Amino acid sequence: MKILIIVPNNNLGGAEQFLRMVASHYYKEHEVSVYFFYKKVDANAWDKLDGPSVSKRLFSAKNEKFGFIKFLFHQLFQSRETYDYIYTSNVFVTGITGLLLKFRLLRAKKFIGRESTSIFIRYKGPKLLRYKFFYHLGYSKVNLLICQTDIMRDQLVKALPFLESKAHTISNPINLSEMTAMSRKEFNSILPDQFVVTAGRLMPIKGFDYLIKSFASLKNEFPSLKLVILGDGNLENDLKELASSLYISRDVVFAGYVQNVYPYFNKAKLCVVSSILEGFPNVLLQMMSQNTNVVSTLCAGNIDSIDGVETCRPGDVEDLANSMKKVLLNDNTNNRILFDTFLAQNDIEKFVDKVESLA
Repeated sequence: MKILIIVPNNNLGGAEQFLRMVASHYYKEHEVSVYFFYKKVDANAWDKLDGPSVSKRLFSAKNEKFGFIKFLFHQLFQSRETYDYIYTSNVFVTGITGLLLKFRLLRAKKFIGRESTSIFIRYKGPKLLRYKFFYHLGYSKVNLLICQTDIMRDQLVKALPFLESKAHTISNPINLSEMTAMSRKEFNSILPDQFVVTAGRLMPIKGFDYLIKSFASLKNEFPSLKLVILGDGNLENDLKELASSLYISRDVVFAGYVQNVYPYFNKAKLCVVSSILEGFPNVLLQMMSQNTNVVSTLCAGNIDSIDGVETCRPGDVEDLANSMKKVLLNDNTNNRILFDTFLAQNDIEKFVDKVESLA
């Protein structure tokens, strides 16, 4: 088969991690092409996806618009082959891809789109109108639209009833073999003896300000505990100032962007997802694969149904602190069986089988 993966850029956020996982599954036996509209980061985690059956094309080093224009000209003047499956996971990219399929500038037997967040809950005003434009632009060509949770599907179908027959709830996949291999890689970073770890872009919706405040409230009871934050973003200085104002600047480690998060999750005393709103946090599954002490806010649907994960309300400092304290004080080793069972049900092979059967 011939598979095409289209992503906005070479970054590796949640949506891109999903698409790379799909590409990694297919390229072992099929031809996989990956199109990037533009280059966002120099450290390209897509480089690991390599081999004679993989081709990657970067259309611009400047920005998304230049990349799309070059992509369009590429489709206009190059011979167009038919792909068995096209995968996208970005509203802008899905809308554009659907439009190109309408005009036969792209050809595919099946077009699989994936929603990366709950658009109609998260956005309002002009930004929401922009998203709605792309839904109407090309989503009619989608054969299967993957929603990560029932809540995500319900809000989407309520706003756009024409997508009801296409939209299906399928939980996020994980690559168990890759997780195991990454967790065993040599790890040279110096870490505190006891630490809480979290990971994600340093942006308001990730709730790291609430986490820092919750962590500060626990310091008297757990004086040797540190907080390690993996990720970069515009809020770094603000978060450092917050830690300083709470007199815990020496106890909060900003480790920056990390390609291999698994050793951090494995060695941590506690893993925390503090987000306010997510489609579904992939990082939660990564944490569950490495650690039995996991706390998550109810930032997405279906989290409350995962046995063993301690949950709390998003944006509630006291509730998050109480959940963290509870997990730190209890023996949660039995969660290993619960987590392994849950993760095995969501392995990438089973995910792709389900996608292909529904499409």
